[in-house]
Amino acid sequence: MVNFSEEFRPQLSEIFFETSTKKEFKDQKEKDALFWKYVGFYLSHYSQYAWLAVQEGKLLGYVLGMPSTQDPSLYAIQPHLPAFEEHFKTYPAHLHVNCHVDARGKGVGKMLVQKLLCQLKDQNVSGLHIMTGPTSDNKVFYQKLGFDYAVELNLILLLGIRI
Repeated sequence: MVNFSEEFRPQLSEIFFETSTKKEFKDQKEKDALFWKYVGFYLSHYSQYAWLAVQEGKLLGYVLGMPSTQDPSLYAIQPHLPAFEEHFKTYPAHLHVNCHVDARGKGVGKMLVQKLLCQLKDQNVSGLHIMTGPTSDNKVFYQKLGFDYAVELNLILLLGIRI
């Protein structure tokens, strides 16, 4: 497990777009905007919360996080966030985690989330949340990790874990 390094940005980008539900873009600007929203913003502003699972130079997966979702810069690119503000008091931090297709089901994602949880615990952050779709398959992954709080608003599911 290593902290983010620019040398892994191309592999991180590949994993992000491979795992993204959006596959078609009208132009490069739209594709770049999606990458900024879910990856670039975190690498630029919160790289100390970016952890990589690397084996023999190959990126197996990544987790990106931040200790407090209540960042006006983030709200500007993710306008759905204010609807969940009351839950950010208990679960202020959030994350994005993705693994290469070859690394799924092998504990890589779990290890990445646990690394971020330990970092946030050391900083006395009270809780961590993720947002996903109410019918998304990844719900089970988070529930197995202990994300036992759930609230659904506007077809978005927030899952939280106390730290």
